[in-house]
Amino acid sequence: MSKAIIRMGYDKYVMDAEDALAIHEILAKAERYSSKYQTRDEGGTVHYVWQQDGGDEMRSFEIMPDSLYRMAKLAGKPDDK
Repeated sequence: MSKAIIRMGYDKYVMDAEDALAIHEILAKAERYSSKYQTRDEGGTVHYVWQQDGGDEMRSFEIMPDSLYRMAKLAGKPDDK
């Protein structure tokens, strides 16, 4: 089965292409959330929810050729040097 690389924040994940597409479609329908700390005197933490306006960090994925997947799988986890 074809593999795909998806990026969420600064991390990348490899999974079946069908699963990557499903995640992409689900996130495309999701709303965004953020909170900003304020002191109690300023009213406390403010929470925000809004519709996505495009350009988000995990809105793309790339197909990983099977030969590259097998080679990378053999290499395993990289050394942190």
